[in-house]
Amino acid sequence: MHIRQVSIWLLSLLACSNAYAQNPKATVNPKATVSATYTFDTEEELADWLVEGEGKAYIENGKLILEPLYFPLMDSLMKAKVISEDNIMSEYNPYLYAAMKAKYGKDIGRYFLQGKEDSTFTGGHFNVWNRKIKTAGNFAIEFDFTPLSPAPLHMLLFCASGLKGESIFDASLPARYGLGEELMYDMKTYRLSFFHKSRRKANLRRAPGKVMVARGADVVTSENWRQPSHCRVERIDGTIRFLINGKESFSYKDEHPLEGNNWGFRLMACAKGAYDNIRIITIK
Repeated sequence: MHIRQVSIWLLSLLACSNAYAQNPKATVNPKATVSATYTFDTEEELADWLVEGEGKAYIENGKLILEPLYFPLMDSLMKAKVISEDNIMSEYNPYLYAAMKAKYGKDIGRYFLQGKEDSTFTGGHFNVWNRKIKTAGNFAIEFDFTPLSPAPLHMLLFCASGLKGESIFDASLPARYGLGEELMYDMKTYRLSFFHKSRRKANLRRAPGKVMVARGADVVTSENWRQPSHCRVERIDGTIRFLINGKESFSYKDEHPLEGNNWGFRLMACAKGAYDNIRIITIK
């Protein structure tokens, strides 16, 4: 190769490198296309989301805020050190139950396992599903995450469907109230849990059931739990990878991959977070 050709090649390479440096989140895989992007600059974007259970989703400062309805109560109890910041249900359930009993009266039974008050109370948490965009067979979900509470737990739900492959919004499916058991036994889904500053591990579980199939590094790695993270979950030919700021947390190959295409987020009662720049990417 002549010196002139080498110079032109180097200049071209430098130009590409500079372009990527200016936009490090740009899709570089020519076989990947962005199916949807949420930047939460307008209230209209909320129309694509459906809340199940005791929570709310709203836009503040250009970010999607996910907040349990009883978070103010939980936050005050944590700050008073009445309960810990470790998402221990036995600590906060008495307070959560009392607040929800006052609101729902006899209907509080639907927040118990088997719908009976003599069983275990599991209410106070919520899911928020995207009801417009479905994922392809091979896909990636990206988002920026900033915790707004020191307490866990945040989750990404994906490849979700009914037990017979129905859409999770199918009218024939049982009503859902944000209970974890509804995710574990009434549908098929992967559930990625993250942001737990005590265990500092991210877990991947597969439903039906609650079997943990993979574990890796968490978004929180130090006592400074307020740090934002760029997260990416991808599923290509049955292999699921979780990446945090470009670094792989875990990789898991499912020999019998789930075929659902619904996705969303889940928060426990003491958690609160800001989400932004959500992208759904289709990978050929």
